[in-house]
Amino acid sequence: MKTINKLRILYPVWTVISMFSLLYAPTLASESTLFKVGQLGQIVVQVFQIVVALLLYKLFMETDKEQASLIPIFGILGVPLSLMAIIMPEAMHLAEVFWGLWLIPIGALIIKSGMFPKWIGYLLYIGSLGYFGAAISYFLIGYVPSFVDYFTMGELVWVLWITFVGAKEIRS
Repeated sequence: MKTINKLRILYPVWTVISMFSLLYAPTLASESTLFKVGQLGQIVVQVFQIVVALLLYKLFMETDKEQASLIPIFGILGVPLSLMAIIMPEAMHLAEVFWGLWLIPIGALIIKSGMFPKWIGYLLYIGSLGYFGAAISYFLIGYVPSFVDYFTMGELVWVLWITFVGAKEIRS
């Protein structure tokens, strides 16, 4: 199965599980079974993170191997922090730094590759600012202003594009 087809399957599943485990499950602290399912979901999300990071490397390695190698580095460095957030929620804000960092080479490679519209790459640059803004604001003022989340919507656009449109074939 081609790399893009694997991503078209994994990315949306990963996104749905992630949204459940990060947004919905933590609000169910009084429902211990659902809360535990959310924690399990976070573990599954981190396994997906590793697989998606490696698939993105494979997808973009012919475009620029050096830039592509940053994707799994940043993608995987956030995994232990995200897992640590299961027991220490503040660690999630440290993981956001790596979530922001991994969007930068993805954005650059989208722009450079010709497989996707360039504007998606620019949206990922803006998304990286959202993650950085969330981490910085949490540590400086103690909370993340709700408008900061809107910056990361470009990543959702990227997931939707991969899922429903895919990538253009590049002819050598």
